[in-house]
Amino acid sequence: MEDCVSFRCKIQEMTSSNHLRKSNLRPINVSSDLNQVADLIELCFRGAMDDDGYDYIHYLRRMAKDFVSDYWGFSGFQQRYAPMQGFVYTVDEQLVGNLTIIPFRKSGQLIYLIANVAVHPDFRRGGIARLLTAKALEYVRSRSSYGAWLQVRDDNQAAQALYLSMGFRERVRRSTWTYKPIERMDLKIEHKFPIQTTKLKDWEEESALLKSVYPDLVRWNLGIKLDRFNPSFLATISRFFKGQIIRNQTITKSLSDKAFFVFEKSSLFSDNLWVACQMADDEHLFPPLLDHLVNKLKTRKPFIFNFPAYRSEELLQELGFVKNHTLIWMEEIDK
Repeated sequence: MEDCVSFRCKIQEMTSSNHLRKSNLRPINVSSDLNQVADLIELCFRGAMDDDGYDYIHYLRRMAKDFVSDYWGFSGFQQRYAPMQGFVYTVDEQLVGNLTIIPFRKSGQLIYLIANVAVHPDFRRGGIARLLTAKALEYVRSRSSYGAWLQVRDDNQAAQALYLSMGFRERVRRSTWTYKPIERMDLKIEHKFPIQTTKLKDWEEESALLKSVYPDLVRWNLGIKLDRFNPSFLATISRFFKGQIIRNQTITKSLSDKAFFVFEKSSLFSDNLWVACQMADDEHLFPPLLDHLVNKLKTRKPFIFNFPAYRSEELLQELGFVKNHTLIWMEEIDK
């Protein structure tokens, strides 16, 4: 890894006009930086963000406005995604770079996700992203965490090269899909497979399939706790008192051949969909699933789901799903 001092010199040279401009890499100040961070993220990722991404921008601006109010800690979304930890890069007090650090628990171990790495277009190719990432890794190591992860789009080759050069290695690729029922109100799907509420006797099979589609490698980041979907009576009562609205459904092809999906209501822009089946059964699961959600439950709010990259893409697109992005999940290996 190149010395941070040399990169700082490059930045100063790059940003010089008639005089040397003042640059600074510092921790984020949540009481004063959030609006600028929101502006920078929106500028850098415009055209690549999905609706939940714009929802995040909205939350940042609302937090900036209500910083001293009781808004802090109001929902799990802010607690999980708000840039409470991270770094910014400024040039003459203008915020031109940002990086957020988000703590997670993976298999009981503390890990950190490096996210929202953004550099203003006028200041790119000068080493700012590398400086921010190096500072983040220094921070993570000082906390004696189990490791650092990040996610990068599969079409962003420059960022991939940067992270590979800094000791990250690819672990998995995942795609995120969105379905907007309001745009498909004329949906007509013929299918012959019955759908019913998942029974407790099927939970072992369903949980095994959920683990195959959402392995431990990704569950920590997606916020999946399988016990939350348990169809037992006690778990159902617990969800009721917690205000969790979850529909756990079984699609039966035969007595020995079943597929499952879980529809989970959310307070965000999109609800969550979790699917559990073998890849060969995708074409048997998704059509009745859509028919059930759109025509039976009359779902109108968009719903989103995460899936192994490139799996059944043609089928999903034919059914009206829109792929938001495919992300390469990378872990720091060379420490």
